[in-house]
Amino acid sequence: MSLLATVGPTGGVKNRLNIVDFVKNDKFLTLYVRALESIQARDQHSWDSFFQVAGIHGLPFIEWAKERPSVNANQAGYCTHGQPLFPTWHRPYVALYEQTLQGAAIEAAKKFTVDKEAWAQAAKDIRQPFWDWGFQFVPPDEVIKNEQIQIVDYNGQKVSVPNPILRYHFHPIDPSFSRYRDFNTWTTTVRNPDRSRKEDIPGLIRKMGIEADQIREKTYNMLKFNDNWEFFSNHSVGDDQHANSLEAVHDDIHGIVGYGKIPGHMTVPFFAAFDPIFWLHHANVDRLLSLWHAMNPDVWVTPGENLDATMSIAADTQVTQDTPLEPFYETKDKVWTSAPVTDTSKFGYSYPDFDAVIGGSKDLVKAAINDLVDTRYGTSRTRGVAGPAFNLLANFKGVTDDHEDHLQMWDWSIHVTFKKFELNDSFALLFYFAANGGTFEQKESFVGSINTFRGTTAETCVNCRENQDLVQEGFIHLNDLIARDGGSFEPDSVRQYLQEKQLSYQIYTDEQKPLTSLRVRVEGRPLTLPPSESHPTLDTTQPKVTFDDLVTFVST
Repeated sequence: MSLLATVGPTGGVKNRLNIVDFVKNDKFLTLYVRALESIQARDQHSWDSFFQVAGIHGLPFIEWAKERPSVNANQAGYCTHGQPLFPTWHRPYVALYEQTLQGAAIEAAKKFTVDKEAWAQAAKDIRQPFWDWGFQFVPPDEVIKNEQIQIVDYNGQKVSVPNPILRYHFHPIDPSFSRYRDFNTWTTTVRNPDRSRKEDIPGLIRKMGIEADQIREKTYNMLKFNDNWEFFSNHSVGDDQHANSLEAVHDDIHGIVGYGKIPGHMTVPFFAAFDPIFWLHHANVDRLLSLWHAMNPDVWVTPGENLDATMSIAADTQVTQDTPLEPFYETKDKVWTSAPVTDTSKFGYSYPDFDAVIGGSKDLVKAAINDLVDTRYGTSRTRGVAGPAFNLLANFKGVTDDHEDHLQMWDWSIHVTFKKFELNDSFALLFYFAANGGTFEQKESFVGSINTFRGTTAETCVNCRENQDLVQEGFIHLNDLIARDGGSFEPDSVRQYLQEKQLSYQIYTDEQKPLTSLRVRVEGRPLTLPPSESHPTLDTTQPKVTFDDLVTFVST
């Protein structure tokens, strides 16, 4: 039984808006800021406080909204990572946050002395905005940069207030943080910290600008190339996989935002949800789940193994679409499961991507969302690049007129596998076209990154200690780079191209020991796209090509 039910916001089904559009709406931005101020200021023991709702994800490892809450002996939060329930568990989680936020927005709207009806209506309509990092990685200044934010005061006049979207102020630092270096002394959430443990926001913005093309590529391939739940849902290893899962791309965003010279809050699951940007990020993760499900309408949760223990699910157990999604309850007595959460309207929200197809057939929605994904995340000739390889790539991604030819192409990527918990902390793998590696200041040579999102040391994380053999994989896509440089996708040409570019990688970690489980190789998979089709598939008449000798490790 739960003391609080997860029902989502009230007022009917309304769109979650892109944060780029959201910040242009004075009423939404004002109510969002006021609502954040309110829930962040609540007593950290209150179940509907920002701290407690964020704490569901990780620390303080205490059952949420139960009459007699107990501490989790697994030293884990409720969040489901590395297993099939990753996308569906986070859906009611964001809805719970959204209903908490809207409740505070409704109270804030009552304080306005002007235009009262309009403010009350805006509070009914407000939903958690999403950050579409696959299309525009650097978010608006209101999210990433501005210490003060301008909103409308209760009397209708403009006013500047401290920006609650930038960080959360702990009041106090919770005792459960005491075993975690840096996090036990940081009084606020911190993004991209430098060696002096201070935020480096200019560095984060530069990093986002450099990573943007690869994140867009990963988003596209994740949506288009994963047609079963196992490959799409989580970052466990699949034999026939050649694109990142939703969780793997999600991990990259956490790592890029959180990991500077040392780990910040967003890069550790125990602390990530305390950063307000987490909710913008996860609203987009949920949106991508909606897009993918529209493109694969007959596919939903398939059974799989839970390897990472959570607050409510033991390690090494089977999970299905009927597994309880604790701590989220439809009513105080009935827990949510994955089976009914395909429909976001049950939680009172949708996304603008579906506005044009409301009431349409399954096939119409599927075709429209496929086109949207091609247009928004695919390769466009408007980037000013020309040549046979780029033209083939643009056609293959479906962003030109319907093709009449049977298209065939090699899909090239760097494929990485490693044991997630071999090292004692989060880490990142950075790849460059440079013999000696590089830095985030070298955009011309940067290829991409793979980021972990995991607990800290074995002493403070049971999964880190007991799942030493858990393997994770990731992909960095190379076709855009090959096409940009006027190359060919044929295996011999790609080998020569990568040899000339001197492909290398570095490991960014505080650890002083090697990642011995790491395997890095370049893979080429033959793909086919029949006339008028928009979903490339593996060409089973040709074997995969693997190059194990083209990537050089460079010590940091």
